[in-house]
Amino acid sequence: MIRYGRLNDRCFVLSHLLPVLLYCLLIFWLSAQSDPAALSPVKIPDKLAHLVLYSGFGFLVMRFLMGLEENGDVVRFLVWTLTAALIYGLSDEIHQLYVPGREFSWMDLLADGAGGYLGARVWMMLHGLKRGDLK
Repeated sequence: MIRYGRLNDRCFVLSHLLPVLLYCLLIFWLSAQSDPAALSPVKIPDKLAHLVLYSGFGFLVMRFLMGLEENGDVVRFLVWTLTAALIYGLSDEIHQLYVPGREFSWMDLLADGAGGYLGARVWMMLHGLKRGDLK
């Protein structure tokens, strides 16, 4: 049973929803940079950066969704997390069309989706969940 009432709980919103929103702002800010690689002290391949960044996104979204529902179907939340990563990744790629020196890349979008899925799976592993398990 989905507990939308948890969204009225200030503590839940601060601990589960706010991190997702702040992480989205971080991705947006990085995407708005003409040369985001210059911000890193080490050279990271572009696709790996997308994978790692969206792994954090997937982890936080999965954490938020699992906190909303008491006995949720893990596979459904995995699909929702992957969908959220792909939609936000698509909006990120479209945003980059308007940033000087940046461009739209289908491969970046693929890395975003893979990262979102990976982050959700890491969350599941840390909580001992498998696909098809109930919380």
